[in-house]
Amino acid sequence: MKKSILSTLCLLLGVFYAMGQNADVLKSDAISAESQEQYADAARLFEEAHAAYKAQNELDTACVYRAGMNYAKLDQFDKAKPLLEEALALNYNYGRTARLLADTYYGLKDPKTAEEILLKGKEVVPEDSIDFDSKLAYLYFNTGQYDKAAGSFKSVTNAIPGKKNYMYLYGFSLERIQKYDDAIAIFRSMQEQFPGDKRSKKMLGVTMFEKTDAANEAEVSRYEAAKKANKANLESYIGTRDRLEQINKGYEDARLLLEESLAEYPQDQLLITSLYKLYKKQFKEDKAEQMKKRMK
Repeated sequence: MKKSILSTLCLLLGVFYAMGQNADVLKSDAISAESQEQYADAARLFEEAHAAYKAQNELDTACVYRAGMNYAKLDQFDKAKPLLEEALALNYNYGRTARLLADTYYGLKDPKTAEEILLKGKEVVPEDSIDFDSKLAYLYFNTGQYDKAAGSFKSVTNAIPGKKNYMYLYGFSLERIQKYDDAIAIFRSMQEQFPGDKRSKKMLGVTMFEKTDAANEAEVSRYEAAKKANKANLESYIGTRDRLEQINKGYEDARLLLEESLAEYPQDQLLITSLYKLYKKQFKEDKAEQMKKRMK
């Protein structure tokens, strides 16, 4: 009887030992697959290792996170989400996990939840605030929330000055919300820091045109409103004419940059549309017609 009990105990111990060994082997194989960029195998093996550890009442949080991470690398966001949520609940490298989980929700076309995760993560891990601001900036930019994007990119560029892509997207966001002077300052700074940079030169020309055009329209509207109110006279007409002459010098400055950029980006619809409008304002109808034919 005693021999039977001892045999049973030995058998159970052997099973538990084998289970432990199996979990460790799975994890080792997963690490190897990941190092060889075999992300599908790595994700599966990490997930199997996680299950094996759970079966013996152990928890390896790294397996949970890395299973989710590898699924995310494969854009299999539906599989990544529950694993990353579990890793976050277990407080595994909260900052990194939160950012990857936000990316996963964005991949699942749920930017609102992604934003909530990033904002909470920024509160929980304040030392990672720049990393969270960077993620938020791209999230806002890619969803057309340019006002918020500008705020986040401003934080990032202040913390990490001189980064070309951050500066460009900050300037672009400012242009989108019609903060033309601020955008022009960013693009001019880029031209100084990165001579020959094509993107910033293009957007400098576009923004200069838009600023000039907005000022032109505002001045014309002001004069037309005065006429309707019977407040226009020769003096106000001359004043408007002189102000428009000064304002319209901006069209020529913008034109030079836009034409240079068009040679570099011949299919760019923003450039083509801007030049079409600019040529119309300068009464260059033949050139305006050429741009119109290139518009899509």
